[in-house]
Amino acid sequence: MTNNSELSRLVALIAKFEKLDASLLKSLEKGEKSSMDDVCDILGQTLATKKEIKRFLSERQPLSVNNSLGLKLKKIRDNYGYTIDTVLNAVAKKTGKPFSQESEEGIDDEDDLISLGMADYVVEGFFTRKNEVGTLIVSETLPEHFVHHFQNLRDCYALGLFQATVIYCRAVIEAGCFEALRRRGKVRLDSNVEDIREFRLKPLMYSIKPFVYRDNWDKADKVIKKADSILHTKRQKIIITQADAYNSIKDTFALIEEIFSASSYKTQKRR
Repeated sequence: MTNNSELSRLVALIAKFEKLDASLLKSLEKGEKSSMDDVCDILGQTLATKKEIKRFLSERQPLSVNNSLGLKLKKIRDNYGYTIDTVLNAVAKKTGKPFSQESEEGIDDEDDLISLGMADYVVEGFFTRKNEVGTLIVSETLPEHFVHHFQNLRDCYALGLFQATVIYCRAVIEAGCFEALRRRGKVRLDSNVEDIREFRLKPLMYSIKPFVYRDNWDKADKVIKKADSILHTKRQKIIITQADAYNSIKDTFALIEEIFSASSYKTQKRR
């Protein structure tokens, strides 16, 4: 849970970041009137502040915030919509080398982990991957059992357990969809009557389908099938790369953040 003082700190960090990002844009618009040193200095400050926000998110359980703040946090977490994202994407395209806005090179290699006394239980790249995941941004408080699944998902990815990450994505989707239907009064709560959707994922997913955008539903369905292939394969080893796990997280987040946003109640829609 994030208290008011932590939330105030987060809002202040976002304001600082947006001011720096606007300054970066102005420096670039000046062209030759801005020295390369000035541009690089502002770029460095902007990235450092953005990374502070990412570290904040990486340590928090799902955040329940208003839509305006939530949109800013999603853009920062997912690296879109700000000047710094355009600049760094252009640099990566020009050089052919991807640039990580989550990198924690100062603490993330094996020697650093040994010096911190963490090498026995933390693997190389742990903090960078935590920054990549961040946290869920919603407008509702989520139940404890759901948060437990989410924390396991994030820990598995940070620890480099990519198959387990996909499996926990499935668990998060299942728990989230059932809870969303429960809040909409769409499941049977009579203790004498079992609702099959509590025990079978396929009918549960078809029940949530009218409430979500088709693209989000389709991607979540693919995550479920990928997890099922890991759990039920009999004939071959299923390889899950870091990119596979990360994309599964993003697709899971898209569905969960939609069904637990205030706007998702307005329309039963979405084909």
